[in-house]
Amino acid sequence: MATKARNEQVREGVVHPRAGGLDWGDLRFFLELVRSGSLGRAAARLGVDRNTVARRVRGLEEALGLPLFERGPQGWERTGAGEELAGLATKVEQDVLALARRADARDEAVRGTVRLTTASHLAAFLLAPAVPTLRARHPGLLLEVAADQRTFDLTRREADLALRLGRPASAGLVTRKLSDVAYRFYAAPASPAGRRGSVDLERDAFLAFDEGLAGTPHERWLQRLAPGRQVVFRCNATAGLLAAARAGLGVALLPRFAADGDPGLRELDGPVPAGHELWLLVHGDLRRAPRVRAVLEWVDEVVRAARPRLAGG
Repeated sequence: MATKARNEQVREGVVHPRAGGLDWGDLRFFLELVRSGSLGRAAARLGVDRNTVARRVRGLEEALGLPLFERGPQGWERTGAGEELAGLATKVEQDVLALARRADARDEAVRGTVRLTTASHLAAFLLAPAVPTLRARHPGLLLEVAADQRTFDLTRREADLALRLGRPASAGLVTRKLSDVAYRFYAAPASPAGRRGSVDLERDAFLAFDEGLAGTPHERWLQRLAPGRQVVFRCNATAGLLAAARAGLGVALLPRFAADGDPGLRELDGPVPAGHELWLLVHGDLRRAPRVRAVLEWVDEVVRAARPRLAGG
């Protein structure tokens, strides 16, 4: 009954007297727990431990004098008060983020941190070798690359820019296609497929993404092409598949820009999949900020120079 009464207070707009001590920073932890439904997932996304998330949410509940979650075996379920606060806190978050983006856009100095999210093989084989050029041009700029398979939310400032494979479906972002990305089969020269110079879908050992990436276009293409193929190794990163292929473990489908020219790999004759598309994403409010624009221009130059390797021309 006490919980019901408190929920009624929220619906009626009654402000609890302890709300004056609200720590607005707690809202970020509250919203991440709302979105993930799990302390572990919320902690991973925020870069803290589970106890920190629980403590900040508990502090918010104490400041408001309202229970925001019901803890149970299925995770953290919102109470009525939690449901209403989630809507209000999301609006606060959007306003704060919009203010931050506009403040960044007004900063005319090319300095500070720019966070770019992309796949690990794009970070390792495409961007990292070109970072010295960016540093020489803008020594006050720190490029932070989040090489991760998960999709970072640019609207929530989890990153400033994104370099992604595949046409994006994100709303509210400025997107631009930079290049096509070609893929081929590869194996170590001394492996059975490497000695033969071609891929045998029935006899060769294959390397593949793990189940978390089974829905990627190339994994679906491979499943249709050779559903009975022998998979001997799985990994959630292209760089890991490339290293395993180089070690002679089996045949891998790899981007040509990463595998061509590697003396430990041989391109194989065989079916050719459709290529990926490489897209650049940025929030519209940030694209004119000098520090972000400097990285955008640098990415354009890097991709333009690498386009023959990317597209496999």
